[in-house]
Amino acid sequence: MENSLLSNASNQNIKESEQTTETVEKSNLELSFDPKTIQHLGVSLYSQLPSVLSELVSNSWDADAENVTISFNNENGKEIIYSDDGHGMTFEELNEKYLVIGRNRREETSLSPKGRKPIGKKGLGKLSVFGICDLVTVISVKNNLKNSFTMDLKQILSSSSGIYTPVVNIKNQPTEESSSTKIILQNIRRKTDFDTVNIAISLAKKFTIFDQLNVMLKDKNLKKKESLILKDGELLITNELKFQGLNVQFSWDFPEDSLTNYKYDNKSSITGKIITTKTPISSQDMRGIYLTSRGKIVNQAEFYGARDNDQFHTYVTGYLAIDFIDDEDEDLISTDRHSLNWENDLTKELKEYLQEIIKKLNGEWRKKRGEERSKELAKQDVDVQKFVDNLPSHQRDLGKKIIDPILSAPNIDNDIALNVTKNVIAKFNNDDFKEYASSIAELDITDENKVKLLSYLDDWKIVENKQYSSLAQTRIEVINKFEQYINCYTKEVPTLHNFLKDFPWLIDPRILEFEDEVRFSKILKEKFPEEDLEEKDRRIDFLCTNFLGQVLYIVEIKHSEYEIDLKALEQANHYQAFVKQKFKTELAISNVVSYIVGGTIKDDYLVQDKIDTYRSSGKVFAKTYTELLQQSKSYHKEFIEKHKELNS
Repeated sequence: MENSLLSNASNQNIKESEQTTETVEKSNLELSFDPKTIQHLGVSLYSQLPSVLSELVSNSWDADAENVTISFNNENGKEIIYSDDGHGMTFEELNEKYLVIGRNRREETSLSPKGRKPIGKKGLGKLSVFGICDLVTVISVKNNLKNSFTMDLKQILSSSSGIYTPVVNIKNQPTEESSSTKIILQNIRRKTDFDTVNIAISLAKKFTIFDQLNVMLKDKNLKKKESLILKDGELLITNELKFQGLNVQFSWDFPEDSLTNYKYDNKSSITGKIITTKTPISSQDMRGIYLTSRGKIVNQAEFYGARDNDQFHTYVTGYLAIDFIDDEDEDLISTDRHSLNWENDLTKELKEYLQEIIKKLNGEWRKKRGEERSKELAKQDVDVQKFVDNLPSHQRDLGKKIIDPILSAPNIDNDIALNVTKNVIAKFNNDDFKEYASSIAELDITDENKVKLLSYLDDWKIVENKQYSSLAQTRIEVINKFEQYINCYTKEVPTLHNFLKDFPWLIDPRILEFEDEVRFSKILKEKFPEEDLEEKDRRIDFLCTNFLGQVLYIVEIKHSEYEIDLKALEQANHYQAFVKQKFKTELAISNVVSYIVGGTIKDDYLVQDKIDTYRSSGKVFAKTYTELLQQSKSYHKEFIEKHKELNS
């Protein structure tokens, strides 16, 4: 019967004067519209299939449906058949309600017969289907009467009068069928097959009503390879489906009174759940907190201006229901339901509360992750709590400040956390170590980077003075390795770059820390966003700082066969002048020094004169790798002799 209706409707759309079945009669249904409305609010606004289907689901909810079936057909022309068991519509209701664009059903009733608050409001959802297809057939049953009509987008848009009369397929046909509505979408503008699983997940992300509305997707190409597929060809959408594949670690249910004492009038009205995962959430659109009202999304997942700390934003997702937003006289929800109007006083207060929630969740997340990692370390005979408890009372806060980033840092392997924690505990009595470790803990960087820097304290032997021979051995090994690189004529800049980055004292024994790979383009973007960078390929290999003298070192590394010429020297001077002018006041540094390191220096009197001039000024220094090697051996002569003495 349906195929006959669709075939007849399609033929009549081509030749309106031709009657193909007895059920088709002259239409007295009427759609009044502005063609631009159909184009902008239908075709343009709804181009994604899940968004279109979500509008139909909203209508089913408002019609008190309990069951929805969406069938996908990829063969013989793509087709979608959407059906529900809602209250249906009479012929008059189809004409006076369904075909009326912009009808606000909330003005007619606040609750459905089953007590549901309507989701739909603007009366534009019916246009959404034209965002993906050209031919729409509606079949509705109510009061034991069946009615059906078909709309053709091309004919609607070609109407010059702004009035379109759909093709009536059936009018008031007696039937024993229960109340229902079926919408058949044909001439779908899509080349690829329907990805039913992803469609289901997308719909799950748009609603929180699937515990009250059964929505079944049917596609004969679906095979029972995943747990969410009930049987071949059928997939039931659940509220939990949106979290499919997430490795949930912690969760918070709302309303949540213990999380914050923040005063907010609607605090107790906000319900939902926020979760954090063990590993980063791969789906970008799932990162953040969704807002819903009346069971449907009103704001996509985001963080509402809250600052990201410790990569927390990549581990959190969830839904909060803010139904009070729909009780306002002013419409605060965008037509596509992707965002709220945040310029209203009510939404501004909501945003401030959400920022507070996210801030508190970040702290709770770090605390809980720390507790979990402490348990893991305890299994390896590293009792962090015992270490802190045994510290003198005046040092416990310092101990926690250094240890906490190791425990809570995401993306840090337990073995790394174990080794760094052991190192902190072993060296905590060393005052130099505590000073450096405390400084690292106070840096405004992620916990992950703090752990890396803490590990470097051990790797670089910066504060290792418990055994003089250990430090001597380390420095000698580094110098020998450096000599090996030079003798092998290492051409790869990354090799030399990384080595000098790890051991910057090879360049100058006074260098104690660095920031790696800083490009001018990045500096200007972060510090001076309104300025233009003329030479985008300029690059500083890394910035080094002398803790005590507050000297900023700029280092440009060339490969081991590079010949330093006049142009290279002038470029190094340009770096020095630029950084000194832009950052001297901000960083409170006393001097800026630029280094250029290469294989050889060009044998030219102008080059040598420039080197002498720059060296005298203390601004620019040109060094060859051989010079650095000899310089290091000279500076560390005492280490070498002491090492020989200890091992003789």
